[in-house]
Amino acid sequence: MQTTIHSNDFTLTDALENFIKQQVSQSMAKCSDKIESLKIRLKDVNDPKQVKECSVEVRLAHQAPIVVSKRSDNAYASIREAVSRASRTTLRRVKKRRVKKAGLQL
Repeated sequence: MQTTIHSNDFTLTDALENFIKQQVSQSMAKCSDKIESLKIRLKDVNDPKQVKECSVEVRLAHQAPIVVSKRSDNAYASIREAVSRASRTTLRRVKKRRVKKAGLQL
């Protein structure tokens, strides 16, 4: 799984980068062999509340990408929520694909 982290409008600290890597390794462990690439984009939303947005794009082989975005006034919270949601969605899609390949209908 190839992981790319982009940060717009604010500095990506080592602590933040390590947190992202930790969240990805924990959340995506069950389906990491099915993921071709993972892109994480962080940006500072132009808002007086200093809102941070985290977008996670998961690419699976021969499927449309999964894109999840979460906003929070805390960068760590937006990362945690976005990666967690992307993981759940990816697992659900992988399970559906397995069922369809086996010839069973939901």
